[in-house]
Amino acid sequence: MKKNICCLFILSTACAFLNAAETPDKAAPPENPALRWQAMARSDLAAVQALVLSTHPGSIDDGNPAFRDWMTTGYQQALALIPKVVTYDTAMSAVRFYVTGFLDGHFAYSDNARRRDYPILINGWRLRKEKGHYVVTAVAKEWASPLPQQGARLIECDGRAPALLIKEFVAPYVDRRDFPAVTDSLAGGLMTLPLAGEELKRCRFEAPDGKITDLDIRYTAVNSRQYFQIIMQNREQRRRVNEFTLDNGVLWIRAANFNVNEDGAEALASMLTALSATRDVRQIIFDSRGNAGGDSGVGDRLFEAATGGLEFDRSDMAALPRTYAQWRVSDTAIATAERTQAHLVRLYGAESTQAQEAAERLAAFRSARAAGQPWVEQEGGQRLTREDIARRHGRLRRFQGGIALITDSNCVSACLDFADLVLQVPGAVHLGQTTSGDAVYIDVGYAELPSKNLLFLPLKVWRNRLRGNNEALVPDIVLDVDMDDDAAVQAAARAALRL
Repeated sequence: MKKNICCLFILSTACAFLNAAETPDKAAPPENPALRWQAMARSDLAAVQALVLSTHPGSIDDGNPAFRDWMTTGYQQALALIPKVVTYDTAMSAVRFYVTGFLDGHFAYSDNARRRDYPILINGWRLRKEKGHYVVTAVAKEWASPLPQQGARLIECDGRAPALLIKEFVAPYVDRRDFPAVTDSLAGGLMTLPLAGEELKRCRFEAPDGKITDLDIRYTAVNSRQYFQIIMQNREQRRRVNEFTLDNGVLWIRAANFNVNEDGAEALASMLTALSATRDVRQIIFDSRGNAGGDSGVGDRLFEAATGGLEFDRSDMAALPRTYAQWRVSDTAIATAERTQAHLVRLYGAESTQAQEAAERLAAFRSARAAGQPWVEQEGGQRLTREDIARRHGRLRRFQGGIALITDSNCVSACLDFADLVLQVPGAVHLGQTTSGDAVYIDVGYAELPSKNLLFLPLKVWRNRLRGNNEALVPDIVLDVDMDDDAAVQAAARAALRL
């Protein structure tokens, strides 16, 4: 049974600009333009809370009082922000303040409703965290007031260090989870104004030559084209591919893309066939860098093709704790199951295992709704640690050599499922960086809100999962290299494994 089929969406404004409609909305009355955006925030917040109540597993999860507390108190706190809403982006901040308070990377508010003429209030400079410092990597080409030099380091603003500024003025409106990959990615958000009244006033920068400069900060409205030009300066795109090489007995498998589309299904099948045919392998290294989730079934298939799968003594399994998931039965869950089944039929065919399992789940949802049942259960098997498997003489069916896993700090969702699978192998070595983490709520559906933005929210909850709620996986061996540098990572990993 698949553990996780979900798509992770990049919900940044940059992606919205690429898809935004060309035709602008009707302008708000000039005498009070903020009222339009305050109404949007209020109606979307009400719709989000209604969806939480009707659809999210947490709202009927007796084991999570913190969720229920934020469901109500967080909603009231978000409503209190509405007087600070003056633009489309600040309306989004009020809604996202509520959503991010659930501390769940699978729970997000999209940006579909943006139009190209909506003004965006920015300060003209954008940061990126590099080697522990917050560095200016992009600046506006024309600005009414002086801007910091590109390459300058932000020291402080209004007496607060950059990390505190990001915690207070970015994280509540983007992502509050305390993972390195999350907090490091938030630096760019300091360029925009989250809510009226939260403007930075004066900041200190250190130029590359060591010169210190204090600058008054001025916010100016720009259009989406101007904003997009700034944030795309020096932007790096990570290569997400599935491929493998066999060199001197070392099988290096890049497992970076678990979001397989129709065009990629055939290529994946060919790769798996070739992987299954590899011989004379003494060591397998699964390299998951760049993998930010998707369909965990892809990871299962990669592991099976490379190793033949894990086998162990299964006697007295009933004595072990049980793991299972509960799907919240709702209109959103049923609509999502219908889309998932159609997608898997297109990818793998109607008779495939994947499509058949999806059809069975859809039928179970419909039956449960007809019977008025709130949950559909998904079997997860017995709760087995690596030590349990070792005691049961666990071994790979087609491979007896060394197993290693490489992760970066962005590993999340289906990537974590894959890591769990690889690390079950007795003797497996984990290298790289500490991963991100998942809430026990997972598998994403979406619903449209009054603004036409979408709410992405999890549809099921894991019970007795080996990996805890928002628990990261810590490597046995930290690789202190640039994780985007393939040559450096390979050299460091091979050296560590030889030792």
